[in-house]
Amino acid sequence: MLITGLYPSSAPPALRAPIRAVCFDWGGTLMVDDGPTGVPMSRWPEVVAVPGARECLAALHGRVPLCIATNAAQSDRGMIESALARVDLMPFISRVFCFRELGFGKDRPEFWHAVAEGLDVTPAEIVMIGDSIEQDVCSPRREGLQTVWFDTRVDDPEGNSARPAVTGLGEFAEMLDELIEDFPSIDRFEREEKT
Repeated sequence: MLITGLYPSSAPPALRAPIRAVCFDWGGTLMVDDGPTGVPMSRWPEVVAVPGARECLAALHGRVPLCIATNAAQSDRGMIESALARVDLMPFISRVFCFRELGFGKDRPEFWHAVAEGLDVTPAEIVMIGDSIEQDVCSPRREGLQTVWFDTRVDDPEGNSARPAVTGLGEFAEMLDELIEDFPSIDRFEREEKT
């Protein structure tokens, strides 16, 4: 599928500082999404983290809030947290923003407004990473978020890439390292989620 019109010019947008929050897509970005259809991931017999997910989250944890932003219709926040806990990723996650609780998908402006409001940052201070060009790159970018495409394809013969893009989560952590402005009230998000 040829994706056109992502950028007004030939140069892809670069990430800009300060970055004060990072949102990860859930299925296909942090966790492998190939289990039984119609069943919440938390109830799958086996769940698997995407290679490099734990290391990426560990590298960024404690510097900015790390969140989940997902369209998963089968799972509520508790189910998502349960699945993340099964692969030892939940300790790194500050917040979960999901379709079931917000009532909107990532293709709607209301979803991203709720994320920015919930994190108490501007949309431009959030970076979203995910494997869907439309849901994780184009839609949040239209609402002012910075975005990175998690492109796991082996090759790209037609040059259909959204940019910036990474092929591994370790690469993403390195990309953000110098752009993150440590968030002074990160503990507030962690305390809110645990109460």
